[in-house]
Amino acid sequence: MREWADSLSFPPEERLLVEDGGWAAVAVRSDVCWLDDLWVEPASMGKGVGRRLFERAAVLGRELGCVRMEWESDPNAVAFYERMGARYLRDSDVTEWGRVLPVMGVSLVE
Repeated sequence: MREWADSLSFPPEERLLVEDGGWAAVAVRSDVCWLDDLWVEPASMGKGVGRRLFERAAVLGRELGCVRMEWESDPNAVAFYERMGARYLRDSDVTEWGRVLPVMGVSLVE
């Protein structure tokens, strides 16, 4: 996973978070921390990797002064994000793959 994540190129404003078995990319958009990606290897699912990445992204967002974190979710991942405390906010615009995805969000203000 690390090798694959390291082979990708990210815009300079994105920060890469890596755990054994997964990775996430985060960008700041004004007062919103945008979770651009969160990927977990199938063999690592159910072992807390996604939760740790999500929590690290939220901590980073708070440290950077963001008040909420948002992202486009794959429909199959909505239940995971709801367990993380997120809620549905709106539908995305049509993606480059022709899909409309749910935009999820969570407050970063404690």
